[in-house]
Amino acid sequence: MDNTVKIWSMKEFWTYVEKSFTWTDLPSKFPTKYVQFPVFIASVHSNYVDCNRWLGDFVLSKSVDNEIMLWEPKMKEQSPGEGTVDILQKYRVPECDISFIKFSCDFHYNAAAIGNREGKFFVWELQSSPPVLIARLSHALSKSPIRQTAMSFDGSTILSCCEDGMIWHWDVVSSS
Repeated sequence: MDNTVKIWSMKEFWTYVEKSFTWTDLPSKFPTKYVQFPVFIASVHSNYVDCNRWLGDFVLSKSVDNEIMLWEPKMKEQSPGEGTVDILQKYRVPECDISFIKFSCDFHYNAAAIGNREGKFFVWELQSSPPVLIARLSHALSKSPIRQTAMSFDGSTILSCCEDGMIWHWDVVSSS
């Protein structure tokens, strides 16, 4: 998906997920679903989208435009498949203008973590408006693009994988 985020029918999706829990036949015989047209199409970003997550009924997505966007899909009742979006918030990430940089969230979606092309790391509070930058992390030896992050269940530990093969481990430290 370059400029469009496509949302498929969740009812149909979960039907196949439920079948997967009880499937006993050969994997090659698992029924597949071909969908000709998506349920919803709307243009959100002006460039390549390389990461997205559901946040309740909203979507978090990141393109190569130095930001993560929080938006709400709006279906057009009279035109199935078409829609509009309401942009709710933007989380600015400086020097994040290359593709294949993915963000992560803790289990409860309280925070999102993302790196940039300079090896710096940003942690955003997701449950606040306007957006709050919780932490800006860096290390003198981290100069390579951070391609992926992973947060622990409670958000207290964050891993970041860099283009140079390094994996950085960050822990929340109590301020007391």
